[in-house]
Amino acid sequence: MDDLTVYRLADDRFMLTVNAANIQKDWAWVTAQGKDARWKNVSAETGLVAVQGPRAEGLVGRLADEDVTRIGYYRFARGVVGGVPALVSRTGYTGEDGFEVYVTAADTARLWAALLEAGRGDGVAPIGLGARDTLRLEMKYPLYGNDIDDATTPLEAGLEWVVKPAKGDFIGREALGKVRAEGVRRKLVGIEMVDRAVARHGYPVLKAGRRVGVVTSGSYGPSVDKYIAMAYVETAHAAVGTPLAVEIRGQAKAARVVKTPFHPSRVKKA
Repeated sequence: MDDLTVYRLADDRFMLTVNAANIQKDWAWVTAQGKDARWKNVSAETGLVAVQGPRAEGLVGRLADEDVTRIGYYRFARGVVGGVPALVSRTGYTGEDGFEVYVTAADTARLWAALLEAGRGDGVAPIGLGARDTLRLEMKYPLYGNDIDDATTPLEAGLEWVVKPAKGDFIGREALGKVRAEGVRRKLVGIEMVDRAVARHGYPVLKAGRRVGVVTSGSYGPSVDKYIAMAYVETAHAAVGTPLAVEIRGQAKAARVVKTPFHPSRVKKA
């Protein structure tokens, strides 16, 4: 349904951060499933600024009233940042260390301005989704709507780590058990172009002229100086080193399956 983050705010209170394009779909789904819970959609009341990169900890730390060095990976703390109440989470979708800072929508501009001013000496800059997209691609982080959707499974997408069949029943457990028993027919892999060409979403992946998959995300990777992509391919052709081709404007351009992530993570997990 989505790739999202769940924050445990208290023993009986949780916050779900969903993809912005999926707000209405996710809201309809969770409220239909969670009959024993009370839900409130606070999307319009909430602002989020992601501060990412090797100097993120120092920048956020200078503006925070809490010691952000003590916040572990996928952990959070409440405090004040840039003069406004905030929830500071050590998360992101770039492969870099950093934080996602939640504030009220009304305080977002004030936080933004404080971060830009305080980080001027560190070279802080506003960065858009285009740059974020190349960073997450270099890490092989799937983008919902491109690389994963309601027609894919975690087993195909390399997201087995989010599925815990041994922990008990959950929606989809039986279906995933069937997929696991029958064997996964396709896998999401990393592809590096051998020929100088950009593989884009929807381009066919070929093996000996036969279509064996499809590109889901692709771009030039500035950090690795290579043309890279993610693609679903038949399991028989998913092994690292497998030579493939991508059909681009009617021509087969040479490519190969490579180990991912394309770029090593700099996330501070300790």
